[in-house]
Amino acid sequence: MSRRGPLIPGMREYDAPRRRRGSALWLWSGVGVVSVVLLVVVGGIAAGIGPLRSLGVVETPLTALNWRATDDPEVLQVAVALPDSGLCTGDEVRVRVLERPRVVEMTAYRAAPRSSDECAGVGIAGDRTWVDVELANPLGERSIIAMPGRIPLLIEP
Repeated sequence: MSRRGPLIPGMREYDAPRRRRGSALWLWSGVGVVSVVLLVVVGGIAAGIGPLRSLGVVETPLTALNWRATDDPEVLQVAVALPDSGLCTGDEVRVRVLERPRVVEMTAYRAAPRSSDECAGVGIAGDRTWVDVELANPLGERSIIAMPGRIPLLIEP
């Protein structure tokens, strides 16, 4: 004999089997995590923003011309030749440094977002720009060379 009504009259909510609410919580948590990861990856690749912005950046080599000292012995300024087309609004001129015991090697490049199309050069006037470069140790007696080509950079007074 089966009973179709509640076990206790007036207490219907206790008659049904209990649902596990944890599985829905895990499902929505997983969807949320996947959504955030997807947004970070797409933002890094397409827009060049966020923690993965290097995935959305195109590097173009530039030429380092010369250098000058600053008040801080661990900071130098390096003159970098600008491209003939100029710089776009979102472009950055950067210098990578590799320090060795007798020489400091520098590579200059332009970092532009992958999503930027061709633009008219704007922003910086002239044929070069100065970029601050931090060294791990003071320059001392080491020489500075531009890579590739191992061209020695001269100090500008």
